[in-house]
Amino acid sequence: MSRLKSRRGDLSGPVLAILVTLVLLAIGAAIIAYFVLLGGTPQQGVIAVVGQPVIMKGAGNNFIANVTIRNVGSANVTLTPLANVQLNITGTRVPANYTSKPYLLPGETATLGFYVPNKWPAVASKETVSGALTVRDAGTLEVVFKVIKPG
Repeated sequence: MSRLKSRRGDLSGPVLAILVTLVLLAIGAAIIAYFVLLGGTPQQGVIAVVGQPVIMKGAGNNFIANVTIRNVGSANVTLTPLANVQLNITGTRVPANYTSKPYLLPGETATLGFYVPNKWPAVASKETVSGALTVRDAGTLEVVFKVIKPG
């Protein structure tokens, strides 16, 4: 009789294993729910260059630089000329004077145009020229332009 009393409150091995497994599954589900529902990825616009950016001679010693970008991020990117789109090229920082759209939704593309005064002699003899494109709220991107010579 005393032998049965001592084992009456104990859990058997299989029952204990099932309870531990259920607790571990509940903890795992709670962790996954936290990262999926509460810790999701932030909304951010990200730009990428599409195609080949080009530099063309303008009037006098000026040149025009054109680049097409795509918003590969998950938020809108604002393309307000003079305010938040700039190009640093040949030691000169110039604002965009042309954007084909005022903003980019995720997945959309736009063409940006930059007028660079008095710098054609600095790029005329080169095949390619590097520059840094800065779009506020989307980052800075190195861009390599192909120089298109007249004639």
